[in-house]
Amino acid sequence: MLKLGLRSVLAHSLRFVLCTVAVLLGVAFVGGALIFTDTLSAALKKNFAGSPADITVTPVAGLKNNPGLSNARTATLSSDLASQIAQVPGVAGTDPQVLIPGAQVLGTDGKPTDAFGLPTYAGGWPHDPRTATFQLIDGKPPWGQQQLALDQPTAKREGYEIGDQVKVVTPAKAITATLTAVTSPNLSGKSAGAPLITFDPATAQLLLLGRPGWTSITVSVQPGQDVQAVSQAIAKVVGQDVSVRTAAQVSADGENALDSSFGGFSAILLLFAGIALFVGTFLIVNTFSMLVAQRSRELAMLRAIGASRAQVTRTVLIEALIIGAIGSTLGLLLGTGVAATLQSVYQSLDLAIPGSSLQISAPTVIACYVVGIGVTLFAAYPSARRAGKLPPVAAMRDDVSVPERSLRLRLAVGGFLLLMTALLVAIAFTLQGLAAAILLGLAAGIALLGVVLTSPLISRYAVRGLLSPFGHKAPITLGRRNAERNPRRTAATASALMISLALVSGLVVIAASAKASINRNLQDAIGTAELLVNADEPFSGQVGDKVAKVPGVAAVHRVRQMPGDIAGHRITVAGVDDGTIAGPITTRFDSGSADGLKDGKAVIPRNLAKQLDLVVGKSFELTTTTGKQTLRVTGIIAPNRQLNAVILAQPTFTQAGGGTTDSTLYVDVADGTDFGTVRRAVATQLTDYPAVQVRDQQAFAQSQRQPIDIVLGVIAMLLTLAILIAVLGIVNTLALGVIERTREIGLLRAIGMDGRQLRRMLQVEAIAIALLGALLGLLVGILFGAAVQYVMRDDGLSVLDIPVIQLLIAVLVAGVVGVLAAVWPSRRAAKLDVLRAIAAE
Repeated sequence: MLKLGLRSVLAHSLRFVLCTVAVLLGVAFVGGALIFTDTLSAALKKNFAGSPADITVTPVAGLKNNPGLSNARTATLSSDLASQIAQVPGVAGTDPQVLIPGAQVLGTDGKPTDAFGLPTYAGGWPHDPRTATFQLIDGKPPWGQQQLALDQPTAKREGYEIGDQVKVVTPAKAITATLTAVTSPNLSGKSAGAPLITFDPATAQLLLLGRPGWTSITVSVQPGQDVQAVSQAIAKVVGQDVSVRTAAQVSADGENALDSSFGGFSAILLLFAGIALFVGTFLIVNTFSMLVAQRSRELAMLRAIGASRAQVTRTVLIEALIIGAIGSTLGLLLGTGVAATLQSVYQSLDLAIPGSSLQISAPTVIACYVVGIGVTLFAAYPSARRAGKLPPVAAMRDDVSVPERSLRLRLAVGGFLLLMTALLVAIAFTLQGLAAAILLGLAAGIALLGVVLTSPLISRYAVRGLLSPFGHKAPITLGRRNAERNPRRTAATASALMISLALVSGLVVIAASAKASINRNLQDAIGTAELLVNADEPFSGQVGDKVAKVPGVAAVHRVRQMPGDIAGHRITVAGVDDGTIAGPITTRFDSGSADGLKDGKAVIPRNLAKQLDLVVGKSFELTTTTGKQTLRVTGIIAPNRQLNAVILAQPTFTQAGGGTTDSTLYVDVADGTDFGTVRRAVATQLTDYPAVQVRDQQAFAQSQRQPIDIVLGVIAMLLTLAILIAVLGIVNTLALGVIERTREIGLLRAIGMDGRQLRRMLQVEAIAIALLGALLGLLVGILFGAAVQYVMRDDGLSVLDIPVIQLLIAVLVAGVVGVLAAVWPSRRAAKLDVLRAIAAE
C-alpha cells in the first residue's frame, strides 16, 4: 500500500501541487513564527545570564505587570536602606542605582533618534564598577547637569563624538549637555541593547525621579560566602515591601518576561498560519474528493484483486501523508528562510543585541510536521473512507461513482449549529461588554461551520440567482449548470472564500465603527479646548508650564494617567485639574456630580460601574504601583473616549501614586486672539520637545484614528493571504474538473464550441463559485460585526458604520478573482486534442 500510494502521487503529481502549496503556506507561518521568536528569545536571554550583581534589591510595586511607561510615580528605595544592607554579614558592597525608561535622545537635526521600537533608558553612573551593567568605552564619567554619556550604537548612528553638545529629554525637562563618555549599552537585564543615557547619580535622581531615591540596589557578596544565605539575611532586614533576588532569580524572571512578551508577536504570525491552514483545508478536501471520484474504477480494481476496504482507505491516506510531509518539509524550509530574513533585518538595526544562530529546535520541527501532516490527513480522511466503500464489481462498470452519504445528516448538524449560534447571540446580548464580544466570536465560528454544512442545500439556487443577470447564452448556461451539478463541490470550494471574507468583513465593520465612534466621541467630548498637546509617551510637566506662558493662551488643563486595578479589573486612573471636565472636556453625568473630586472622591465611567456594581456614595479599593487606597464614588459619567478612566483630582491622583508627567494638555485660547498665531507660538515654545504634538481638534481626531488604520492594514494582509489560498482552491477545482470532464469537453468542441466559448464557460463557473463564497461571507461577517458593535456600545463602539462601498468592492474583487482563477484551467482545456478527449475514459 505504501508503494502504491507513492506511485500514485508520482503519477498524479501535477494534481497535488496546489494541495502542497496550501500546506506549505500554513506551515511556513508556523515555522517562521516559532523559529524567529525562539532565536530572538535565545539571543536576549543571554543578557540575563550575564548579570554582574550577585544580589539585586528592588521595590515591590503594588500593581503587578505594570507597563514601563506611564504617569505612575516610580517606586524607589532610600539610601538608608542601602546602608542597612551593607551591614549584613557576607555583603562586600552595595551600589544604589537609578534606571528608568522613557527618555529621548535628539539627533543633530533636533528630532528624536529612532530606537526601532525599544524604549530609551536613562540612569545613573554606578558607584561600584563590579556591579556596573555597562562598560566605559571612551571618555570619562559625566558630572553635573551639563554632562552626560551615551551608548556607542546611538552615538555612532547620530554622529556624536566626545565634546559634542547633545540634547536629551528627560521626565523632568529637556536639557543640552556635553558628551563626556561613550559606553556600551546595558549588557544585562530588560534594558540590554536599548539606547542608554547616563548621568552622575545625583543628576539622575533629579532629572529622572524628581526626588531622592534609587530604583534598585545591587549587592556584591564577599568571596566564599553563600549567595542564597546572604540573600535570605538581606530579606529579613529589608522587610516585605522589597524584593531580594539572586542573579539566578533575576535571570529566570527576565526569561519568563521575554517568553510572555514574544507571545503577542507569535500570536500574529500563528493567526496567519491558522487562516492559511483552515482555508487550505477546503482545498485539500476538494482535491481528494475529486481525485477519488476520478480514480473510482482504479480503486474498485484494487478491491477486485483482493484489497480490503481498510487497505484502499490506507492507500488514499498514504497519498495524503506524502503530500503533508512534502508540504511540511517545504514549509519548514520557507519558514526558516523567513526567520533568517527577519533576523538579518533585526541585526542590521545595530541595537547591540547579542547574536544567536537560528534556533531550529526539535519541538518546532515536530510542530510543523504534526500541523502539516495532521491537517492534510484530517482533510483527506472523508474521501479516503468513501473510497474504501467502493464495491469490487464497480471495476467492471464504465459509470462507476463513489458512494456519497445523504445530505440529511449534514443539514441536520448544520441546522443544529445555526440554532446554537442564535442561542449564543441571545446570551451575548444580555451580557454586554468584552465578555459578550468574546462569546460572539465563538458564535461566529460556530455559524461559519453551520453555513459550510448547509451551503450545499442553497448553492444550486444561489448560483442560479447570481448568474441570472448574465443572460442565457450557451457558455453561460453550461457554466451555471456545471456549478449546479455538484453542490457539495461548489459549496466546499466557495467555503474557503466565504470564511476569508467573513473574517475580513466582520473586522472591517468593527474597524469602521471604531473610527466613526472616535469621531462622534471626540466631537461630544472635546469642549472649549481649541488646542490639544500630547505625545506617544508621558512628557515633562514643564511642557505645560511653557504653554501657559505663551501670549494668547487663556488656560492649560492637565490630564495625567496611570494604570490601576479595582477588584481584579485592570483600569486607567486619570488625574485632572479643577474645571477640566466642565469645559475643556465635555462629560455627561448619569448620576452624581464632579463636586466631590476636591474632597478626594472619584468619578467613574458607566461601564466600570456596571461591572463592579458601584453607585454614587459607595466605596471601592484602588490598587496602584505604590499601594492601595480606598475611594468613594461621587459621580458616574456616560462613556467618554477622553476620560474612560477612574477620574481623580490632581492632589488625590498624586497621593494615589501618580507622577508629575502629563499625558494630554487641553489649551483654551483667549477670546479675540488669532488661533493660528497662538498655535504657531505654542509649537515654537516646544521645539525642545519634538515628540510632543500640538494639534487642533480636527488633527487630534485624525491622530486618534491612526491605530484603526494600522488594524485595517493588518486586515488587508489577512485578506490578501486568504484570497490567495481561495484562488488556489478555485483554480484547483476547475483544473481537476477539466480532467474529470475531458470527454465532455471533447464532445462540446466536436459539436462546434470554440476555444473562446469554452473559456467563457469555465469563467462563468469560477465567477459563480467566487460570488457565492463572497456573498455568504459578507452576510456572516456583517451580521457579527454589527452584533459586536451592539454589545460594545458602552465600551467605545457607540456608532455602527457599515462601509458599503468597501464591501461592494470586495464583491467586485471576488468576481475578478473568479475570472483570474479560470485563466489557467481554461487555457489547458482549450488546448485539449478533440479526438483524444473524446476517446478518454
